[in-house]
Amino acid sequence: MKKGFWFAVAVMLLMELAGCASVQKKFTRKPKTPSHIPAAIYLQEGAYQKKFSNEYYYKTHFTMWKTWHGDLINQLGGNHKKVSRCAQETRGHLAEMHRYLAPEKQAELQPELDELNRISERIESGRYSDSQYGQTRTDLERIQRIVGNNFYFDKVKAHLLPDTVDLGAPAPGSEPQEPETAV
Repeated sequence: MKKGFWFAVAVMLLMELAGCASVQKKFTRKPKTPSHIPAAIYLQEGAYQKKFSNEYYYKTHFTMWKTWHGDLINQLGGNHKKVSRCAQETRGHLAEMHRYLAPEKQAELQPELDELNRISERIESGRYSDSQYGQTRTDLERIQRIVGNNFYFDKVKAHLLPDTVDLGAPAPGSEPQEPETAV
């Protein structure tokens, strides 16, 4: 009985040490995968570069601006990192909206963008005190009202830049030929 017991213990011990994988494989470190894989950014606009229309991009940025701007107003006076992130996103989406507008509408939006940039820089640098929250909130609500009322899609769709796709320059000396007709 003692032999059977010790035999079972020995078998259990060997199975525990051996396991399903070899000892070397068990105890070697796995290579780390990078936490961030950089994406390719195309800086030159080439033929067929644009994926969606300017209308789609404007609507998307307007919706994102509205959401982040509301969060910025609600979070003001709270967690500095969250407020700073909201300010960055708000500024970025408003700048993108500005980019898709015709020059006359860009001029109308520019004062609000400049004011938001000033507020955003002050928030991100931490150069404002608790006494300035009220005035900052009032300024942000004014910007939200002006942009929300004057720059929603249906109101500016006639003032969006046209979608342009570079089809390449025609070859020199090649002019459109008229079809030949048989007589």
